Amino acid sequence: MINNVYRGNEVIYLPVDKILPNPYQTRNIFREGNMRELVSSVKKYGILQPISVRLINNRLYELVFGERRLKATRLAGLESIPAIVIELSDRDAAAVTLSENIQRSELSYLEEAEGIRILYEGFKYNVYEISHILSISEERVKELLKFCSFSNEIKSLLAKNNIPMESAALLLRTEDSAVQKGIIDKISKLGLSKEKAEVMIDSAIRSHRISGNAEKSGSHIKKHFNDIRLFTNTIKQAVGIMNESGMETAYEMEKNNNEYLISIKVRMQ
Repeated sequence: MINNVYRGNEVIYLPVDKILPNPYQTRNIFREGNMRELVSSVKKYGILQPISVRLINNRLYELVFGERRLKATRLAGLESIPAIVIELSDRDAAAVTLSENIQRSELSYLEEAEGIRILYEGFKYNVYEISHILSISEERVKELLKFCSFSNEIKSLLAKNNIPMESAALLLRTEDSAVQKGIIDKISKLGLSKEKAEVMIDSAIRSHRISGNAEKSGSHIKKHFNDIRLFTNTIKQAVGIMNESGMETAYEMEKNNNEYLISIKVRMQ
């Protein structure tokens, strides 16, 4: 029986098919090149550092530390792996898993945020406790928790397009997923800096509000703009971005009674 091999902190060999994945693992990306090197090393030398697991019933174990080593062992075709069995509650297992990942791995900010969400919502750790467990500031904990408000689709797009944390934070200014997706696409395609992304996000949010209000108002309602400068500033910023990207662009605005005529000229190379 598997339960007969429980040995406290003694290193034992466990069948890999008796080890369940860590349910609190938020790390999703393993660099392919690094994994190939690790698999090659495992085939040649075996696992030099034991993994850590916890006994969850009399038959199975659950991984705590060492996901890359366990993955490499399976890819190398080995049937067993050296392990140390430790005693942890679910709550503590979630905390030490995230702490270990942050200290040893290059977690993305989205992976880190998901781990913090599990501690905060799932196990009721407060911000102060999380900051001490992970050795990060309370401000960073609060900042990362905000990213959990994104939908899974937006999180996937942020990860797929490698959108930096500073630019992703700007998307928190709107809850509209359509605006968020449009901005992610532009940041990715144009390689915008944080400053240029900020201008574009503000412009997109304003434009969306205007078009959204117009659609809701119906075809017969009159649109009143109290301050035309709000919109001309947005146009100036957009024209500036186009000029910086190499497109020769200019705009003119003429006022005629209660009407404004705005012309934008783009010279094609």
